[in-house]
Amino acid sequence: MNQLDLQKYIHSNIPLTKAMGITVQEATKHRVILEAPLEPNMNHKKTAFGGSLHSLATLSCWSLVFMNLKDKNIPVEIVISKSEIKYLAPVTNNFKVECHLQNKEKFSHFEQTLAKHGKARIRLNAQIYEGNTLAVDYWGEFAVLRA
Repeated sequence: MNQLDLQKYIHSNIPLTKAMGITVQEATKHRVILEAPLEPNMNHKKTAFGGSLHSLATLSCWSLVFMNLKDKNIPVEIVISKSEIKYLAPVTNNFKVECHLQNKEKFSHFEQTLAKHGKARIRLNAQIYEGNTLAVDYWGEFAVLRA
């Protein structure tokens, strides 16, 4: 699966992503970068709406798990179970979020747990920058269950 396939998948299965204007800039097993335009995600202060920022961050982490498990041919359900977010600076332009696999050993352990028990959890980080300033720091815990 490449970035265009992922974009088609999320637009088809999560209709809100199309309304938000989300595009997939990069999608590998090591990194997912999503982008969204400011205009459909704007709040009353002409900055990015916090819910849009949270949604995009969640989706980037979900997509990283999805990209890693898609080719394993094991039917799974991936759900967000917990998240925390810090809004550190306003986002005033089109924005990108990046989630990258920070710890390959941790992910390998996650995959082994999933294979052995049919369920596993993993905690991932995503970040959004406004220029060179970290604007959003997100952590999400994802539960994966064998379907």
